[in-house]
Amino acid sequence: MTRSLLWLLLFGFLIPFGLYRLSHLIGVWLLIILAVAIGLGYGALKADNPWNGGGLVGNLTLMAGSALVLLAYVGLAVGAANLVARATSSFRA
Repeated sequence: MTRSLLWLLLFGFLIPFGLYRLSHLIGVWLLIILAVAIGLGYGALKADNPWNGGGLVGNLTLMAGSALVLLAYVGLAVGAANLVARATSSFRA
């Protein structure tokens, strides 16, 4: 129970706010470049033959695809929240 609470605290509170503060210190673009570099390094460590063939291209494609899926998800969530806000504001008027 306490271990899951610690993971929730770490990934739900400390890391997001830490990344937010870091993005204000070093800039968002540098933070994105750093995240891509860390992702490529992690992919190279975990892959059997990381840079043979299409290893680098495959890893970049996976990361770009994941980012696009995340952007689509955030866009849909924000759009749905906007629709709900508009619908509920018409009830109050």
